[in-house]
Amino acid sequence: MTAFERLIGDLPDDHEHDVLLIAGTRPAVARLAPVATAIAGADRIRGLTVATGPDPMATHDAFEALGVPADITLLLREHPGYKPAAVASALTAKLDELMVEQDPSAVMIYGGDMTALIAAQVAFWRLIPVVHLQAGVATDDLLCPFPEEANRRVISQLASLFLTTSGPTLGSPLGPNVLQVGDTIGANPPPDDLRFAKIVMRVADGKSRLVVAGLDSPSSAEAVADLPALLARDDDLEVVLFGDLCGDDEAEVLARHERAVVVPHLELSELVQLVAAASVLVSDDPDLVVDAPGLGTPGVLVDGRHVAEPGDSIRSVAGRHVLDDVWRILDVDPRPQPLVYDGKEAERAEAAVAWMFGLSPFPQLAPRSSDV
Repeated sequence: MTAFERLIGDLPDDHEHDVLLIAGTRPAVARLAPVATAIAGADRIRGLTVATGPDPMATHDAFEALGVPADITLLLREHPGYKPAAVASALTAKLDELMVEQDPSAVMIYGGDMTALIAAQVAFWRLIPVVHLQAGVATDDLLCPFPEEANRRVISQLASLFLTTSGPTLGSPLGPNVLQVGDTIGANPPPDDLRFAKIVMRVADGKSRLVVAGLDSPSSAEAVADLPALLARDDDLEVVLFGDLCGDDEAEVLARHERAVVVPHLELSELVQLVAAASVLVSDDPDLVVDAPGLGTPGVLVDGRHVAEPGDSIRSVAGRHVLDDVWRILDVDPRPQPLVYDGKEAERAEAAVAWMFGLSPFPQLAPRSSDV
């Protein structure tokens, strides 16, 4: 198997400038996929989506689920696990080979995961400009979250263009090339299911809070049985339950509540939007819980093994204690007010990159005549 393989279709036509949009996690895909769509729509830069990370096929599938098939999927000989050193070792040479092969004008990365860090480092070694989406220092604690906060600070020394969610970030010495574009997850299409679209809208309007529960294991039945108690205590709370336990008697009791939705399966495009809107995720799927902090949501892992790191926003609890843990998170919810999305976040990111390449005189998105 080669270092990387193009798994879907032909690459886009040549442009003067091209950008590799490199993702190694589902949260990164949720932010980069809309930017790829905006780049294709503007048609002044060639954008290539790259699926990589510890589990490149999971990243590949995430791009596919969000309607933006990966142009390149970087394959690894074996799964390296999730320890930072192992991930860095597995990705460094592969990403270097990719950048030599593609010779891009720039790379775009998101956040502070290990894939973003290694992609930025390799690009810097190859003198390729780095565009950092959701750049800057998220907290004033180097160890919180771990290792993402430290990774962000390293990337801040390597990047050429910094695209932030809400302006200059705490303690950020990023310099003049800092542009506010918003959180590009807001540029994804709304959920197809009208029930979920309305829930996300109510949360964004500050009218509701949301608990998402994805439970499959029979040992999680007690956690399902506890969910109606959440709705009984807080009248601004809504619950979405999905998974194999949705046919159980406990789930049927929950389904009769007007502020609950119970479905056996969620499409990834719906799941990403719901988890990003939620105040807490409860699941017995370790991979899903690991993704939750990247979407801005604390995760509760039911009856699973999780070695806590400094500043971790993942809790591993026994099924019988889930309700208490969720209540604690809801009562001391550290999340800010929901961001207001206008759907143009990805277009602003594309405009900023076009400005960096000299294709536009201004880094801001030019207003359309219909917007004036």
